[in-house]
Amino acid sequence: MTPFIQTFFERKANAALKQSLERACDLSHFKQVKARLEAGEDLSNELPQLKKMAKKDALAVVKTLIKRCDTDLNDYWTLPKAAKAKLSVTHKSYKGELVPRFTATYQFATTLGLVEIKVTTQGRYVFASPNTKDVKKASIELAFRDVEKQLGLAGYAY
Repeated sequence: MTPFIQTFFERKANAALKQSLERACDLSHFKQVKARLEAGEDLSNELPQLKKMAKKDALAVVKTLIKRCDTDLNDYWTLPKAAKAKLSVTHKSYKGELVPRFTATYQFATTLGLVEIKVTTQGRYVFASPNTKDVKKASIELAFRDVEKQLGLAGYAY
């Protein structure tokens, strides 16, 4: 992988992690609220907004907030459409870890074949690795240059 691509995805991952810290706390909070509501606890003293809602409605609102947090955590990893990359993101939270672990897979269609960049995180550690199995060995460097060009055309710079 070229230094440009390595640096680009490391920076993208670090920016996404920074944005994720606060949102991950929100997600954890909403999951706790959901569990307590499902257990039948009365949370109206802690969350006055719930006084005016039926339990069923409160649970629906909390589920919507959880879904919104999940969406936001994934959206931090997106690239502009001009980059023409397909993205899949997963995140998983582990007990005792403040930051979820992410796996983001970017797929770039090049004229020489599919180039996939997989970014995984653990805490503040970021690992970016390429997959060029669809590209002939002699053309791998050119395929990476094509990915660089796509990122450059999307408005990214070093």
